[in-house]
Amino acid sequence: MTSLVEVQNLSLRFEFTERDILSELSFSLEQGESIMILGPSGCGKSTLTLCLNGLYPRELDGTMSGEIMINGKPTTSYKPGQLSRFVGVVFQDPETQFCMLTVEDEVAFGLENISVPREEIEERIDHALHLVNMENFKQSTISTLSGGQKQKIALACILAMKPSLLILDEPTANLDPIARMDLIQTIKQLKKEIGFSLIIIEHQLDEWTELADRCLLFNKKGSVFYDGSLRHAILSQRKEIEEEGIWLPKVVQQLLPYAGPDSSVIPLTLEEFSHEAHLWSNAQWEGNAEKNERETQDVFMECNDVSFIVNGQDILKNISITVGEQEFVAIVGANGSGKTTLSRILSGLQRPTNGTVLLHDKALHNWSETELRKEIGYVFQNPEHQFIMNSVYDEIAFSLQMKGIREIEIQQRVGRILEHFGLTDYSNEHPYALSQGQKRRLSIGAMIVDEQKMLILDEPTFGQDASTNEEMMRMLDARYRTGTGIVMITHDMDLAHTYAERIIVLYKGMVVADCTPAELWQQPIEVLQEWGIDLPIQVKIQRLCEKEDHDYVLAST
Repeated sequence: MTSLVEVQNLSLRFEFTERDILSELSFSLEQGESIMILGPSGCGKSTLTLCLNGLYPRELDGTMSGEIMINGKPTTSYKPGQLSRFVGVVFQDPETQFCMLTVEDEVAFGLENISVPREEIEERIDHALHLVNMENFKQSTISTLSGGQKQKIALACILAMKPSLLILDEPTANLDPIARMDLIQTIKQLKKEIGFSLIIIEHQLDEWTELADRCLLFNKKGSVFYDGSLRHAILSQRKEIEEEGIWLPKVVQQLLPYAGPDSSVIPLTLEEFSHEAHLWSNAQWEGNAEKNERETQDVFMECNDVSFIVNGQDILKNISITVGEQEFVAIVGANGSGKTTLSRILSGLQRPTNGTVLLHDKALHNWSETELRKEIGYVFQNPEHQFIMNSVYDEIAFSLQMKGIREIEIQQRVGRILEHFGLTDYSNEHPYALSQGQKRRLSIGAMIVDEQKMLILDEPTFGQDASTNEEMMRMLDARYRTGTGIVMITHDMDLAHTYAERIIVLYKGMVVADCTPAELWQQPIEVLQEWGIDLPIQVKIQRLCEKEDHDYVLAST
């Protein structure tokens, strides 16, 4: 029987890189099978996606060798666009896939491109939107939808094409925890109903594990070093997984330190753990008690009745908050709650419609750009928005050169940043040649090389592998402990629980909570879910071990 996908000895290199992105890669995928592809940031996972859907080598500026067969035919034998009938891809940012204004037109666009008869298009649109529970949004303008809704529309566009293979390339990276779980549940249900083959590329594995028949583990060289079950990989490849910086399910991350080297079984999901929580009740879970004790600090910045209105829509409503001289603050909330807008106003990149923002008791708009950037550093959600140089080294060195720092000191400081963020081998490459995770690390490295008194970071950790995520947060925490204030927008409640001393929750443009992490987790689960928040895995595990509200904890999953 012919496999749906056959990849044989695939190697690929871009013309502007000094090494192979993919190297001698071989694997197969059967009809109806699901696999999960795991690996460090920059190992070629997304590049493989572009090979499977036929974009490479047709649009490749570089070289590619080996062979990819889809339904027994080489991908190079398909005409442009023809492979979209068989292979559909949902990327992490749905807006990169949209080209029309309304939902109906967007779903119709792909169908028209493959010459689906006009009388059949309407039926396919309705069916695809029904599959993702978005039929009521058929006439909606895409720009008015939330992040989770946009991702569902991207999925509907693919499903309308009736592909044999669905590839999910970090589709939940930009979603809040509740929208993330909703999308995953939708995929699970569709897999049962339609039975397509599935490739899942993800750093956050939770809730995906039960969908995958097996996993492929990539190393930094773009090769597969393991092909088999995830459960067996955790037990047999633990050292390699750690060395490559590959994420494991959050339950596994919590339990591994207490499992010992001879453990034969470790729960992969919270549901599995709940059945044997009593076996782990003596574990001493590490908490964040010292940071959860808030201290009174001198005010660094304050917002007074700040509102922001676009086209008559209230994005922010009467925000009044203060940020201390040295606080680690997490701003959380559902997609579309106004987090990024607030961060841009705090950094001086946008002016509020109403209200004032004060920095050291001086209105933000009265600061010169040069003086303001000495006080506040800002890392964009989209790292490309801040790149201005033609090499990774020069991007990090730029601000130091502008200050007239001696070249020898610049080399030392840039070298340390490159090493800490795993970018040493890429120092001469163009920033746009990096993977999304590497671009994110570069954007943060270019900012923290300076000495601002406060750093504002919009989703700094999405797309990062485990080792670089740990190193990045270690460096930010070190800056915080030596006097730098940190304001971090994040959907990662585990990150907020571990590092933040204070969490501000936005809901529909308003501040609905401003408290310590410990205080926030005491809110009713229904309230947290309405705000787009999930309990951290550590809190869930502790409550299960303490036999507190078993159904409550699992209901939040």
